[in-house]
Amino acid sequence: MIWFGNLAHALRIPVPALAGGGDEGQRMEAALRAVAAHAPQLEGDALLDALADTGLVDRRAAARLLPCYRHFDADRWFADSLRSLSLKGPLVADEFRGRVSRVVEDLTGDARIGAVGEEGAVRFTRGEREGIVLAYPAVQFSLGGPALKAVEAAVEEMPDALVIVARNFQDTAGAQLAGVLSRSGVPGTLVTVNLLLGMRAMALKYQPSPDHVVDLLSVGRPIRTQDVARLADHRPLARAA
Repeated sequence: MIWFGNLAHALRIPVPALAGGGDEGQRMEAALRAVAAHAPQLEGDALLDALADTGLVDRRAAARLLPCYRHFDADRWFADSLRSLSLKGPLVADEFRGRVSRVVEDLTGDARIGAVGEEGAVRFTRGEREGIVLAYPAVQFSLGGPALKAVEAAVEEMPDALVIVARNFQDTAGAQLAGVLSRSGVPGTLVTVNLLLGMRAMALKYQPSPDHVVDLLSVGRPIRTQDVARLADHRPLARAA
């Protein structure tokens, strides 16, 4: 779970310009968006604390105004925010990785920020199964440079799932990853931001077993729309040959 103390500074949220101006409703909505972009799961006292920690509204005002914002869809705002962030490139890599970590935790029940070699990564554990997620805010991602070194470092750990997340991928990215992993036995899975968010939406709605989600993350090929749909009924997945 993300700690929201001094939220505007810790998470670099561009909200201080509103803190001294705008009406109370504008400040409340800005606070809701700031919190939802990073932790859409919060509710109750935890949400009120997070709203107050943005510096845009105090806790008493947040408690008074929150019933007026029942229409606010935190999950939708989170998804739109992650999609937007995925287009912004390496300068937002740490923030992007942090938000992908939120999705991974929602999907598997566990996520923690770590590193693989010199590259940042998200790690998760489900029972005896361990996974590594490399997240890149990149369009038409292809495997090379630091990402390739991170994959090679991950192979040495022999995870049960190695997942790469990007806005989208070059057509050759799957073959590139398969070539690097061909003799390792490590399943390499590619997932676009849109499909990752689709997985989160399906998981929140249908509550599949986290083990089933980990099966999908370890499928060993690019995840497809029909794979995500199977989270609704737990149909078996077609794995990489």
